[in-house]
Parts: sequence; C-alpha cells; structure tokens
Amino acid sequence: MHTWRCVLAEWQLLRARVLRTRLGLWLALLGGGLGWLALSAGGGPTVLAGLALRLGALSAVLCVAFGVGSDLDRAALRLTLTHPTTPTAVAAGRWLGATTIAAIVTLAATAAVAGDTGTAGTAWLRAVAAGVASGGATAGCALFVVALGGNALAGVLFFYMVFLSGLHPAGLEPLMAPGVWRAAATAILELTPSLWRYRGLASGAVGAWLHAFAWMAGGVVVAGLLLKRRGR
Repeated sequence: MHTWRCVLAEWQLLRARVLRTRLGLWLALLGGGLGWLALSAGGGPTVLAGLALRLGALSAVLCVAFGVGSDLDRAALRLTLTHPTTPTAVAAGRWLGATTIAAIVTLAATAAVAGDTGTAGTAWLRAVAAGVASGGATAGCALFVVALGGNALAGVLFFYMVFLSGLHPAGLEPLMAPGVWRAAATAILELTPSLWRYRGLASGAVGAWLHAFAWMAGGVVVAGLLLKRRGR
C-alpha cells in the first residue's frame, strides 16, 4: 500500500505540470496537428491506427521530458529519495503519469477524427488500445534514455519516433551498405519501440504486444536502477 501511494504521488506531480507548464500546450498542439493530418488523409481504420500510434508515442516522450528529464528534476532526485520512497516507485509513478496523459491525448484526438470521418466502433477501440500500448512502451524507453542522458536523449528519441521508427529493418538494405552501421541501425529498429512493429498492435499481433509489455516493465525497472545510482 505504501509503495502504491508513492507511485500515485509521482503521478500527481506530472498531472500538475500539464496544467501549470507549457506541457499542456505542447500536447494540445501535437494532438491537434496530428489529428488535422489524419483528417486530411481521409480517416479510415488504417489512418486512425497510425494517428493513435504516433500520438501515444510522441505524447509519452514529451511527458517524460517535462516530468523527469529537466535539469531541476535531475538535481532534485537526491532530495526526492530522502523521502520514504524508492527509485523504482519514482520511475513507476512517472511512467504511470506519462502513459495516462498520453492515453488521454490519444483518446481525445482519435475520438474527434473518428467522429468526423465516421470511423467508429471496433476500429476506433483497437486504435485506442494500440495507441495506449505504444505510449506505455515509449514512456518506458524514454524513462531509460532520460535517466542516462537527460532531455538531450529525449529529443533524439522524439525525432527517431517521428522520422525513422516507421522504417522496417529490411528497408535499410537499399539505403546502407552491409557493415557495422547497418547492423547497428537494424538492432536499434528491432529493439526500440518502433512504429513499424507497433502497427500490429491494432490487429492483435502477439509479438508486437509482447514487445510493448517488455518495454513497459523493463523500462521502469532499468530506470529505477539508474535513478538509484544517480541518487547516491
């Protein structure tokens, strides 16, 4: 029970930042911009699922950047850990906050697009589920990279999700010659949360769901270990 209270306390911190910092504005702009692009593309189940995946992932990165990665947050970690809490509870609470807020943004934007284009019912529910899973997995990854290198790495992850993560590893063959760099790029696309893999979430692909759950759990655990080391 005490651990759960610690988790909820960290979640409330991020909720406050949505209302009192520019995070809320950036999330609104992100949801509105991606929703407008989805409407311009004509809607439909495939477009709706793509909107949910991107919005869930990008919203999660923004939430983690504003809730964990700032210099002030990183400097205050030692003080936070003097309270009756644990690094894992801190990481879990901030993951929960990022995932919840990303889910709310995804739900609102996809509902607006689905209502305007008539794409409702099962297709919308599958898209929302995929978006929430994408957000949860990316939040876990974002916690890990922010614990390593702060918001600089959060920015790298954000632009990776925008520009590169939709590329299938097989698509690297005509773009890069065989060698170390292509092997590294393939490993990144295989291991990290990526849109090319998470397109299967809406259709219930088991591999995609297992990959997402692995990042949700693993990201929180590893981030907790890194926070513990940083807090010493």
